[in-house]
Amino acid sequence: MDEKKYGEDIVKLNLYKYGLEDLEGRNVLTLSDSDMERLLTALGNDEISLNIPLLCTAENVKEMLSYAECRRCGKCCKPNPQNPESPGVEVFEEELKSMTEYLHLPYEEVKKKTAVGSVTPYAYQIVKLGFTRWLPLPCPFYSEQQKGCQTYPARAVVCQIYPIIFTGDDEYTSVRVTCDYGKDIARKTYIRLRKENPSLEILL
Repeated sequence: MDEKKYGEDIVKLNLYKYGLEDLEGRNVLTLSDSDMERLLTALGNDEISLNIPLLCTAENVKEMLSYAECRRCGKCCKPNPQNPESPGVEVFEEELKSMTEYLHLPYEEVKKKTAVGSVTPYAYQIVKLGFTRWLPLPCPFYSEQQKGCQTYPARAVVCQIYPIIFTGDDEYTSVRVTCDYGKDIARKTYIRLRKENPSLEILL
């Protein structure tokens, strides 16, 4: 695994746009807390996920999610003004059916409000393929009054593991840092990596 290549996702960020040119060429794992906050904020604004050199396994995902707690801010359920072209939240059709059943809603009526997704492998390399649908943003299952998901016990896997997202490549784990939950997970995962491999370099 080439550790240095994991800075390539961050390179997509225009450092000069955010006044971060002083961070160019530096190792992300050695940034101060204040510099890390500046970087994560900029990445979150541009919706650039971090590809962290940690195998995307169920065990690693579970551990990373334990590093922090969701603030129920709803950012993952609402449109991001910085990314108005986002198609929404991609869920498997079986998950959409479970969510509508949980709320006793007619599946076909809810399905009409979604867009056709893709055919993709299920998470964690399960061979079976599944058809997906795009839920529009704001997500129709999010309640502003309750500050949370109305189908929380039956929510889709993509929502259960957010801010970790599947990319189809299990050689790394991708983390979205648009919210404080994601930022905390990224920070603490980097701390873990630095302890496990002090010579690791993720260059900006």
